[in-house]
Parts: sequence; structure tokens; C-alpha cells
Amino acid sequence: MKGLRRTLTTAAIGAMAVNSLMIGGAAFGADVVPSSLQVKEFRYLDKELDRISLEKTGEPDGTRDGHLSLLIDAGEGAEIKSIVMKTADSKGVDTGHGIWTTWKEPSDIGKYLLAVEHDGKTINTTFKQTLGQFKGINQFDLYASDNNSMKDGEYYYLEITTSAGVIKSDVRPYVNAETSYAPVLIREFAWADLTQDKIGSAAFGEDGSPDGHFKLKLAFAQKTKVLSVILRPTDKDGKEVSAGIWRTNRAGVGWLLGLVQGNKIINPEFNKDVTAPVGSFRGSVALDLYANNNGSIKNGQHYVIEVETQFGTVISQPVEFGNKDSIHRDSTVFPFKTISLKLNAKEAAVDEKSAKLDVAPFSLDGRTMVPLRFISEAFGAKVDWNKKVGKVTIAKDDSKIELTINKKQAFANGAVVQLDSPAITRNNVTLVPVRFVSESLKMKVFFDEGEIFITDAKEQ
Repeated sequence: MKGLRRTLTTAAIGAMAVNSLMIGGAAFGADVVPSSLQVKEFRYLDKELDRISLEKTGEPDGTRDGHLSLLIDAGEGAEIKSIVMKTADSKGVDTGHGIWTTWKEPSDIGKYLLAVEHDGKTINTTFKQTLGQFKGINQFDLYASDNNSMKDGEYYYLEITTSAGVIKSDVRPYVNAETSYAPVLIREFAWADLTQDKIGSAAFGEDGSPDGHFKLKLAFAQKTKVLSVILRPTDKDGKEVSAGIWRTNRAGVGWLLGLVQGNKIINPEFNKDVTAPVGSFRGSVALDLYANNNGSIKNGQHYVIEVETQFGTVISQPVEFGNKDSIHRDSTVFPFKTISLKLNAKEAAVDEKSAKLDVAPFSLDGRTMVPLRFISEAFGAKVDWNKKVGKVTIAKDDSKIELTINKKQAFANGAVVQLDSPAITRNNVTLVPVRFVSESLKMKVFFDEGEIFITDAKEQ
């Protein structure tokens, strides 16, 4: 169990795409094969979301998934037939602690699903014989449901099968992330009392036993979808103990954690759809939490609260029930900005301030194109336009990008980058692939059902 996470305090993920373009694709202990596909970067990112089960996406199973990132260069084009992730030691020797794959034969036993997302869209909702054709630079998010091997000391590597052969990545370690991209802060979490009877094990209503009552105050930097809230018993250091679990959704085991905002009960019972979010919130939110007492809610027991959003999860420090001095408080100032856009819509927002675009974001050949000047200037970047040669220069802090309209060759911090979709103009507005420009400027991009979120994360 992690301790308190700071929110959005680093842009390490966003810097990955450009910096890694100069890294060779040779793997640690790799089997070298003739192929136009190169692995540019593979790394473990976090374990913050519960999106999949061992065999299917869209089925939270109560355990958070390993989240990994893969950056490839498919050159002029390559078919990715399958991606397999295996465990190894630090020297690359297989340990046999787990195999996650995008495809397996029906007779295969002991292999789990490796879900692949590309620009926010899931490619394989379950095991699939081929992931499709890819060209140029592509970034993938990989999700692997935890089989109890997503922990300190574990290493992972990929075997990517193409029509030309198998490419093997470096081995990369598990990383117990200390940061989260969730735009929410747990301002206060505290125990309240053990005197009220408001909730049963699966729905609100009296059942004859007093409930654990907690107080929670949250601050949201923007309108944010809360997927679940979890109350977890721990020891004084935040390490999980086996004394039950209370959650707002019925993914895995546990009792209902009831949320009340003012006089409104947010979740009267477990929703039949385990993927249904708790709701969307913005600004400051105060909640009362009620947990049916299974006998383990008592003075001296410690608890943490976990708030899972579509961006990631934030976790409080442990709070000791019955100790009036044991309260989690966080007065951190949000150290970031967030832009929200929507495909084919001119409405946008920078944090909570609304904006109107001259040209709406749209999809072109599988790439999401966004207005360059709006994105850049919203984050304080300087944009220069050389009309004579059709060249755009964007500078922010120590980052510099140079693009030429309708040309696939660009420059990022002096390095040549080949774009699979060049910058274009529409109605005198320059548009670029969102992932390239945002990550070149050390920002992070999220996709959610047609919505695009770009977050500026600065180190504190």
C-alpha cells in the first residue's frame, strides 16, 4: 500500500515520447530479427486503475491493473500479431511469475489478458489473433490484471510478434509510483463516529448494527469522473491488513461504502453495472461515508481512503479510528493546468474557464488533430509562425518544437522526428497530432469517450 500520493507533480511520462526517439530498439538479451518495427520505449508506469479482469476488458475484478507504456516505430508499416508480457529477474532470466498476452489458443492455461489501448481506444477487448497494421511512431497503453506479481522486485519484458518475426524488449522493473495524474486532492479524511445505523452490507437501510462513519473532503481541479471510492483497513504505516474492504462498486469482494453529499445519498446500493462511475464532480466536495460494521471497525484500527478517477487514483495517509488527533489533511495548491477538448466540438476549457475554438479537434487517419496555437498558448508556450516557409516554432521552458506544414519531418529539442501525420491547416488554423505536440512539451494526454484531456505537470 502506498502512502500519501502527491498529485500531478512530475511530467516524466510526457517526456518519454520525444526523449526515447533517439534510443535504439535493441533489447536486453533480444532475439534479433529482420523487421521494420523497433521498440523505442517500454516501461512500467503505475498500478492505479481497475479496468480489466484476467480475460476481458470492461470487467473490473477488484484488483488494480498493472499499467505499462510501449512506444514503437513501425516504419513504413508492420502487422503486430501479438504482444506477450513475461516476468523476469533483473538480468532478463524468466521467473515464470506470470504471462500476459493479447492472444492465446483456447487450450492455453495460465495466460492472462494483456489489454492494449491506442489513442484511448481498446484494440483487444479479449484475446485477439492480430492487433492490426501500424505505421510510423505509435504509443500504446498496456493493462495487465494483477495476479499478485505486480510488486517490488518484479521485472517485465515484451515479446512482439510481427509478420517478420519476434522482437524482444528490455526488461523493466515494477515501479511503485509516488505520483498520480488524477486532478483531485484529498483535502481531509477523518473518522467521525460509530453510533449511527444507516447502511447494510449492500444497500442503505438499518440492519441493527452501528456503522463506521467517516468524513471526506475533496478538491477537483476540473470536472472529473470518479470511478470508485474504497475504504481499506491498514496498519499504522498504510500496509493492507485482512479486516475487510468497503467499496462503492461491486468489483471483487467487499461491503458497500455509502456516500452522502449533504442530504443526498449518492449510491443507495451496489450498481448492477460494476463499471458505472460514482458520478462527476468539480470544485470542493464534502462527503459523509458510511461503512457497515463487520466487527473490524473499532478504535485503534487504521484506514485509508482511495479515490479512483479516469486519470488515476489518489490515496490518503492512514487514519486511526478513535484517535481525535489522527486526521489526514492536505493543503497543497494544484501545481498544474488542464485543457479539456472534445472531438468534433468547438467548445473547450482551460481548467474551469470555457473557451471557443476556431476549428474543432478531429480524427485524421487514426490520429487526433488539435489546434496547435490554442494548446500551446494555454500552457504558456510561445508560438512563432513563418508564413513564407510555412514553419511553426513552439518554445516552452527548455522544450522547442519546429514543424513545417504538410511535412512529416519535425524537430523536437534539436532531434529529427518523423511524424506519421504532418501538421496541416484548416481555415487558417494549424492543427497537429495531439500526442506529439503535448508530450514534446512534457505534458500528458488522456482520452475518455471522445473527450481529450491534456495536463501540464510541473515538478514541485
